[in-house]
Amino acid sequence: MVDEKKKSTITNLYRYSDLSVEAIAQQVDMDASAVQQIIDNLTREDALEVLIEQSITKVEKIMSPIVISLDVSKTPREAAALMAENQVGSVVVTKNGKPFGIVTQSDIVRWAGKWPKLLDSKLEGIASVPLIKVGRGTSVEEAAQIMMKNQIHKLPVVDGEKLLGIVTITDLAVFLSPSRRPGLALSVLQAISRGTK
Repeated sequence: MVDEKKKSTITNLYRYSDLSVEAIAQQVDMDASAVQQIIDNLTREDALEVLIEQSITKVEKIMSPIVISLDVSKTPREAAALMAENQVGSVVVTKNGKPFGIVTQSDIVRWAGKWPKLLDSKLEGIASVPLIKVGRGTSVEEAAQIMMKNQIHKLPVVDGEKLLGIVTITDLAVFLSPSRRPGLALSVLQAISRGTK
């Protein structure tokens, strides 16, 4: 049984230093495999904490409140200019003032490359519909699952028919990468693989 003082020292060295397992083991005068086991448990606790945080965080906490929208009667050329002006990668297309679809920079580039005349057509013709969106109370975890299932990179957030913001794949990546513990995902995988041997 490891005494609490040694365990506390191992925890602090693991969390606040770049020392290897072997170096930590030397500092606390313990076998490296016993130190590794303690570190594996700490890693699992950290992973659990991040997973709990992810499952309860609402999408409105990580969304960008800047959402550009244009009516279906506008053109892809106007959408491209608006995206460039606002430095965003998409425009939510509205119909009768309500969210209808979405057009991204890559949609416009793809369409313009094939049919340049489409740049002056109506957005209604090239918008991705129906618009896949989520409510403000949706969890980040649910939003990530929706984006993966539908293979989309941008997910508008609404309150009823009102656009509140947009979550991008970049927003998710930044949130889901546990900046408090860089390399946590790798550490968890290593800890799990060690536990199954």
